[in-house]
Amino acid sequence: MVESGAPFAREFAKDDPVLNKIDEKLLRRSDGRFTPGGWCVGNTVLGKDPCVAYGSPNAVKPTVSSKRLEKLILALLDSENFRSKQCK
Repeated sequence: MVESGAPFAREFAKDDPVLNKIDEKLLRRSDGRFTPGGWCVGNTVLGKDPCVAYGSPNAVKPTVSSKRLEKLILALLDSENFRSKQCK
């Protein structure tokens, strides 16, 4: 999905194994835990949840994935391409 450059994926059925793969590989979210972010200040020693200890919710830091999404959105909204690729 990531390499396709498509902005959105298809609809997934409830409990589709692909959703677990997205959680694990793209969001780095373990089963039953929050998606880690800049606010998670704990550590993962011995499998601990880094989000048990948290700092400021405003501590959002861009990641490689967010930069990739930004680049995709900017390309989709580029003034030279936007009008020609709109739904008709």
